[in-house]
Amino acid sequence: MTFISREKKGKKNQDNRGKSFRAGQVTGKETARDMEHLLKLLHKEWERSGRTKAQVSLKFKDMNEVGSRIAGEIQGRQVQLDMKEMTFKQSMALSKENFILLRLARKIKSAADKAGRKETDVSFAVEMDKEEYRLFCMLVKVQEV
Repeated sequence: MTFISREKKGKKNQDNRGKSFRAGQVTGKETARDMEHLLKLLHKEWERSGRTKAQVSLKFKDMNEVGSRIAGEIQGRQVQLDMKEMTFKQSMALSKENFILLRLARKIKSAADKAGRKETDVSFAVEMDKEEYRLFCMLVKVQEV
């Protein structure tokens, strides 16, 4: 596919905000606004869970411990993001893992609430995608069946 521009290089144009600019030039504010928009899109994507790859059974008595481990891990990663000098790629990787951990915490809470209504169960099942399962295994020793 070939892209053909109707504008001559260097010709001044009007953008939708009425400011004049040279074709091909982008201001720092526009770049920052575009990056913020891209990050919002990434956050929306990270909030979505993938296909279920594993199902983990948790006991109700272990739910508080698992929840506190996840919360502690999220807080630790957030401190790293705020304090530590790191590359953009590293900060995006940590940010993504935080979103996955938040998603996992919501799933555990939701599954526990559903199972808690029955009042006869001692444990409940949580379906996880591969990213959630990988982080869960890292936080908790998982006994494979």
